[in-house]
Amino acid sequence: MKRALYLVPPLCLLLSACAAADAPAAASSSGAALTERPAATPEEAGVGWEEQIDIDEDYTACLRDGTPFPQQTLPLYYKGNWWGKTWAQLAEETGFAESDLRALNPKVEEGSGGVLAGNTADLLLSEAYAIPRTEEALVTITVPSMPEAYQECSYQVPASLPRSAATVLALAYYNAEAEGQGVTCEPAEIRDYRQVMDGVRFTTFSGAERYFSTIYTENALQMLVEPRPWRGDAPAAYYAEGDGNVLLIQGYPFDSLIPQSGYTHTEPEMQPDGSLKFAGICVVVTDEAGEPLPEGAGRLYYAPTVLAETKDGWRVETADPPF
Repeated sequence: MKRALYLVPPLCLLLSACAAADAPAAASSSGAALTERPAATPEEAGVGWEEQIDIDEDYTACLRDGTPFPQQTLPLYYKGNWWGKTWAQLAEETGFAESDLRALNPKVEEGSGGVLAGNTADLLLSEAYAIPRTEEALVTITVPSMPEAYQECSYQVPASLPRSAATVLALAYYNAEAEGQGVTCEPAEIRDYRQVMDGVRFTTFSGAERYFSTIYTENALQMLVEPRPWRGDAPAAYYAEGDGNVLLIQGYPFDSLIPQSGYTHTEPEMQPDGSLKFAGICVVVTDEAGEPLPEGAGRLYYAPTVLAETKDGWRVETADPPF
């Protein structure tokens, strides 16, 4: 089994130093160049904190229990916040025709300017969608200092992605799943937030902001971390800046309400602006106990994903975890 192994200080960027470093995740490689950003503090230098990235090049995508993906078509639903968007925006985002989306969702109400009201629980994209047979690689992220359940986590990504793009996508999945973990907090004066007192990774706002800037684009980063001055009377992002570089977090852990059986992706497609656009496909054919659902009860969820190549390397613009 071929593997590409990187020991990554948390504020290093997996940047291309040669053409080989931008090969697909499934390509043979003995390593990749690392480019460090100057670190201003011991925390930002990653003292005592290390991320190990391991890419399995011989992985075969399957359900979580090891069985193959179902052959039958299943209804496909949108995963994420679709309310507040228009039919035209959803059509552009997903590639499904606007007229079809309207016909499939007759109960969805439109507000001013054609904005969808979100008055129904689900948004149907297709009544019969075949699970993609995209070749996948398995990226394992190891952070020894994190709580046991988050010390080693693995994520499927499209095998055709450049290795640095595969890495940031897997890190986005990991950090979504690890929200609120590895920190000690006390109540904060800001409603719905807690103040981070200690942690195994970043413990200050600047440390968190600096770390996440190596994963997300500037646009995506603004939705995740909120520096002072806040956009309103109180912050809204999961991570926010308090007085004196204090790190505030909303505190709730990641929780998926979908009893997923596994997931895969559509094949990434290069866009005119150089970004890569595809989707995570969440497969639901079992219940919360892992028992098969009745015939015809299975469904799929579509999680839009966009990766952008910036001057600092590949970054995540959009990536709702498909699990």
